[in-house]
Amino acid sequence: MRVAGHFTYPHLPGTVYRTFIDRDALLYSVPGLRTLDETAPGRYEATLRVGVGGFYLHYAGTLTLAEQVPHERYRFLVDATTHNGYGKADAVFRFIPLADGGTRVEYEADVELGGAQKLLPSLARGLVDFFLHGMNHWLTEVAAGRQPE
Repeated sequence: MRVAGHFTYPHLPGTVYRTFIDRDALLYSVPGLRTLDETAPGRYEATLRVGVGGFYLHYAGTLTLAEQVPHERYRFLVDATTHNGYGKADAVFRFIPLADGGTRVEYEADVELGGAQKLLPSLARGLVDFFLHGMNHWLTEVAAGRQPE
């Protein structure tokens, strides 16, 4: 499933970019992400718990931040498996400076969940939306001098 869109942040592109590659911000913002252990620069072993309603799947795999161009763009890759399926995501995030000092984050993503094809369109959009709003909340809390919970 391909999803694309944008989200505007009231922060400079460098600040937004650094947040999008920050391990703690990723743990806070990626839906269902439970653990994130760095195995190499920009590469993590991860566990996720993703569900709808009362149904959850537990995934284990990798999260990679690739093709990084600081303050401009990067590629976000997830490759994970569960006992009866898999999840993959390949997203490109671009950080566009705005005249008012904010940043427009544009994204294009391919999301694939084996075994969840009927839920995929709404689930894929929901996962991306959760992530973008989570990053916004993280940025707002940090800018206010608070540690996000």
